[in-house]
Amino acid sequence: MIFTLTGAHPSRRLPKNYTLIYEIVQASGIGRHLTPAQIYAKALKRRPGIGLATVYRGLERLRALGLVSEVYAQRSGAATYEPTGPRHAHFRCSRCGAIEDVDYAIPARTINALAARHRFAIESERVTFEGRCAACGNSKL
Repeated sequence: MIFTLTGAHPSRRLPKNYTLIYEIVQASGIGRHLTPAQIYAKALKRRPGIGLATVYRGLERLRALGLVSEVYAQRSGAATYEPTGPRHAHFRCSRCGAIEDVDYAIPARTINALAARHRFAIESERVTFEGRCAACGNSKL
């Protein structure tokens, strides 16, 4: 069964399970980074027959459509997801793994200059800072 997504993207048509995944990520809000396992656990409560592979496929489709953003922390090897929203960066704590949103965006003129200089067609940007969060900042390794 296919449903039309309402809200910011009314023309998007998605399978029922993908719509559920979108609703879960959207309800979490920007700045709340959910892992596929967390999304799966929430989805199971609403649709007991859903599979983990469906969640992964749904997240990939939603990301490709620009409905969710994937935050990949290189050292942890894990991806998290949040609703697509205003441009921002992320900070990942190298000690505890916490991910926080940072009010930061590369100016469009900088991106355009970089694209022109290297003849790139830049489609998106992801900025992740790494270091120690305030809670881990003074503790020893």
